Amino acid sequence: METRDVATVEEMWQTVLPGTRISRADGIQPAFVFHGVADTGFGFCDYTIGSMMVVDTDPGDQMIVGRIAGPRVRATYRKERVDTTVPFLVVDRPVEIAFSGRIAGTVMSFARADVDEVARRLTGDDTLRVRPTGHAPLSEQRLRYWTRTWEYGRDVLLRAPERTPLIEHQVRSLLLEATLMAFPSSFTEALAAGRPARPLPAPVRRAKAYIEAHATGPIALADIAQAARLSPRGLQYAFRTATGRTPMQYVRRVRLDAARAELRHADPSVDTVAAIAARCGFSNLGRFAAMYRGEFGETPSTTLRS
Repeated sequence: METRDVATVEEMWQTVLPGTRISRADGIQPAFVFHGVADTGFGFCDYTIGSMMVVDTDPGDQMIVGRIAGPRVRATYRKERVDTTVPFLVVDRPVEIAFSGRIAGTVMSFARADVDEVARRLTGDDTLRVRPTGHAPLSEQRLRYWTRTWEYGRDVLLRAPERTPLIEHQVRSLLLEATLMAFPSSFTEALAAGRPARPLPAPVRRAKAYIEAHATGPIALADIAQAARLSPRGLQYAFRTATGRTPMQYVRRVRLDAARAELRHADPSVDTVAAIAARCGFSNLGRFAAMYRGEFGETPSTTLRS
């Protein structure tokens, strides 16, 4: 794709990053040149563009890795300046990028569900959720590893004359694993801690499946125990031994995740924090707000307004 139309530029970026918005653009010269691929839960693109432009990207339910080269680029993420000349990681919070002149960039996006699934498989920890602890690569060595993998992925996805679904799937997996290894997160901490890799016992897997299917409605320990085919006491012991938390703590975690997803996609002119909290199984708004802030570092109303 090659274009000088601002709306088309925004539309093309959105194929890889649905949460992208251009808030200001003063002409496009030279033209925007875009090479990309997108599939459910994954996007990859290279681009060049010349303009004076401000772009906001909300990652939503994605993990994003980008890199931008240009003489006058300013990126802000979590109120911090970001060095865009090296790959940077964006999760949960929007990133604002302002530039003037010609830039060349690359970006990849992965669905958060896929990120957690791969991290759990690699660590053997079925309760792990990937939470970044930094936005820059861990080390020069990890950066080189990521760069080599990205170059291979670019060659296969954007330049190869023929591709097969199997090869594309393998490349997508390699890119995600390289990204997990390159940036600091709860995943790299789990690897460093050497957590034992062992599958969850079948009763605990049944309990988790039941919780995830019913957490936003009324749910009691006895219900979960029945689904797990254990006594309530046996379930408490098995669940805590396998996951490090109680079944009801896991219920709270699932409900909080559901509430965050709803708040991020809600219309603040129509939806309220109280209504969303109630739909996700929280009857006490004050307790919900305290738990939410403790878990995500911001109030529910902040998430709703953003």
